[in-house]
Amino acid sequence: MNTLNADTLPTSRLLGAYWTETRYEFMRMLRNLAFGGPILLVPLGAYLLVAVAISADAITKDPSLAYILFSGFSTMAVTMPALFSVGCILALEREAGLMKLKRAQPAPTGTWLVAKTLVAVAFGVLAYLPLLVCGVVFGGVDMDAGALAAMSAVLIAGAIPFAAIGLFIGSLVSGSAAPGYANLFYLPCIYLSGLFIPLPEFMHAQTVIWPAFHLNQLALGAGGVDKYHFLPPQLYAAVLIGITVIFGGLAIWRLARKG
Repeated sequence: MNTLNADTLPTSRLLGAYWTETRYEFMRMLRNLAFGGPILLVPLGAYLLVAVAISADAITKDPSLAYILFSGFSTMAVTMPALFSVGCILALEREAGLMKLKRAQPAPTGTWLVAKTLVAVAFGVLAYLPLLVCGVVFGGVDMDAGALAAMSAVLIAGAIPFAAIGLFIGSLVSGSAAPGYANLFYLPCIYLSGLFIPLPEFMHAQTVIWPAFHLNQLALGAGGVDKYHFLPPQLYAAVLIGITVIFGGLAIWRLARKG
């Protein structure tokens, strides 16, 4: 490994190295619209169909349903880009030997990790903002600005645990297999978390194994939506932090050994 010692670099150069890696990672994702476009548009389209078109009458009868659907689809919007953009791209980079090349280059330790995490969060923001506008304008989301800002901050930060899971998937499987394994985790995670549809009572207990459930619950609590809010927010936050540390740590250990 031929990384620079961060202690010997001026702060400006150190930050410049992280900024350069992040900028090029972001530009590469923007140019690959065949991959990034659907990830950004699917949550918005699903929200407009289900929450605005299909559920309009139900929201009129129960206004709290607007917040629940908005939080559920927003969870989808921030987590899907984080998981797929990190996991699938990392698997392709490993297959091409790019990760070994990066480790051989003179660069501060962890630039690629910081860049991928920040880009995952940035793409989550890009997917979330149109949904936020549609929720306020068409979806009946009329909570006050402070509550909406708190919910948005939690949702955006919630992209990080899914980026860690994406790192883990990308560190294990090939580029061609990564989308399949990502979907194998993500689809049950989203639907079995009860974000969009009420689950039968016998399935309620299993929701706690899915990180999307914890993020959605934390976002609802931050927005002051008490309906369908079950456990203390500190527990949800602890689970998400634990997921980030465990899966991120496993991915870094795997990449350090196998590349």
